Amino acid sequence: MSKKAALAFFLSLLVIISYNYYTSKKYPPLPQEVLPQQQQERVSFPVASQEPLFEETSSLSSFPLAKGAKDIVVETDLLRLVITTSGARIKSCQLKGYPEERITPKAVQAQMRQIQQGLFQATGKRAESLGHEQKKLELLLQKIEQRPEMAELVSLAASAGTDFAPTIVFGGDKNVHPDLNTALYQCNQYGLKLSAGQPQGQVTFLYTDDQGRKLKKVFSFSNYNYAIGLNIDFQGWSEVDTSLTEHFLLYYGPDVGLPQAERGRRTFGYQGPVTYFLNAQKGWVKREKYTREESDIFVHRQHPGKIGWVGLENKYFLAALIPYEPAEAVVVEKNRYGEHKIALKVPWKGSRSYDFRLYLGPKKVERLKEIGVTLDKAIDYGFFGAIARLIYKILLFFSRWTNNFGWAIVLLCLVVKIVFYPLTHRSFESMQKMQQDMKTIQPEMNAVREKFKDNPQKLNKEIMALYRRRGVNPMASCQSGCLPLLLQMPVFFALYAVLYNSIELRATPFLWLQDLSAKDPYYILPVLMGISMFVQQKLTGMGAAGGGAQQEQAKMMAIMMPLLLTWIFASLPSGVVLYWFVFNLATSLQQVLIRKKQLATGS
Repeated sequence: MSKKAALAFFLSLLVIISYNYYTSKKYPPLPQEVLPQQQQERVSFPVASQEPLFEETSSLSSFPLAKGAKDIVVETDLLRLVITTSGARIKSCQLKGYPEERITPKAVQAQMRQIQQGLFQATGKRAESLGHEQKKLELLLQKIEQRPEMAELVSLAASAGTDFAPTIVFGGDKNVHPDLNTALYQCNQYGLKLSAGQPQGQVTFLYTDDQGRKLKKVFSFSNYNYAIGLNIDFQGWSEVDTSLTEHFLLYYGPDVGLPQAERGRRTFGYQGPVTYFLNAQKGWVKREKYTREESDIFVHRQHPGKIGWVGLENKYFLAALIPYEPAEAVVVEKNRYGEHKIALKVPWKGSRSYDFRLYLGPKKVERLKEIGVTLDKAIDYGFFGAIARLIYKILLFFSRWTNNFGWAIVLLCLVVKIVFYPLTHRSFESMQKMQQDMKTIQPEMNAVREKFKDNPQKLNKEIMALYRRRGVNPMASCQSGCLPLLLQMPVFFALYAVLYNSIELRATPFLWLQDLSAKDPYYILPVLMGISMFVQQKLTGMGAAGGGAQQEQAKMMAIMMPLLLTWIFASLPSGVVLYWFVFNLATSLQQVLIRKKQLATGS
């Protein structure tokens, strides 16, 4: 009967691990492959289009840098920002305290193969597409050589196309004022450095067109958080100008940070646009889904509603546009490479100021809550989010106490083990008793099987009669063994979601591990986890009960399950593997104590 409990435990783990696989299918990573020539269009991102949804468009262009543009550097205790005077757009955003992740040779090799596959037909627009990928590859190689110390939130796609944000678009596909995003703006200063002595500051950019109309952009910064104020002031613009529409679009993108695929990691989970809608009762979050047919074409979508904020996210970072007055719709665009742009649809009211905020920073709960607009909803803990948030708070408390997230995981595991101790203790005692009972009646069981081996129906009746005579309940192990494990399932799901999504694990060392969010490069921890599971099964006596083919199957399972789990856990984040390793150790210790108690009492 212990085999059933062990199988239930294994299936629980397998379901938890499959959760991220399910989300990767639900939000599939978009393919980065070179397409046939007839499908090739412009590499640069198009601006907002009024074309029917889901159709490709190639008549629009992005906004490259103007010649003579200067860089304005803003530095706080949290980030280093570079704003170009060409369109007053953010050219670089580096986060202090968050080192850039190591780019693996696998990522570079994959991009090189992609380019090489397209060289056979490198003509016309296909050659332009290859040029875009070539530029991204060059930027990857530069990152390897330069070994940047800080994580960069301006994406490779933006740097490759010099297509920086935020940008303003009037007139939909006509784009009647593209100069607003490419012209050289005047800046009132050469840079800004904030500190405890100067915690607040602003940088102002001004552009005047040939008709005397002005556009002023004012970026406001704080030394203590990642929010950036953005005031856009139109001066001398007519509310009824026929060249304008009833709204304008404020864009951000393409993408944010370094995608997992370009770090050479598996793309579990979701990365892309995320929108927060407001309503009378409770806000809700929308993440984009694409059909297989949409994966390699340009897609333009508009989602009407009361928009609280819209952002671009990857596993650990978020770039969000936050309107002070809820926008009337959000626009999401994806090109054939899987690169995204987002935009707020803002009602046009002529010459006046329009206020927004940008969040460029980590998906860290405390930092997101500082902004006060439910940005923490960008962290997706899944169905058991309420339990996951409680677990996260406990984990954060332990990390502050130990000054190390690895030891915090160990303490969290012990706390969970203590909380569920009564359930698991009863489960193990029941399994041990059942094994002992089965050993006691094994001779009689074998005799019955031999006597009625040719009559299966009679055999089942006699075995049940034997159970009744000897007071053995074959379902007791399942009731007291499997049921406690099922009750722990929500906690297992929540724990896995927390450990997988917590940015605190990113680049955090523990013992020989350099990054708890990455797999163990030496595979020491997965192997130890597999050994601990094998020992745990030995302590439960898995495979000892029963006889014949049943016993052989149990012994085979006792070997195959640890091997299979070792293979699965080898590619998972080290923080997740650490938790299950400690959990197995604690479980094994509990089993040893139970066995000693039984030996002492003679039961």
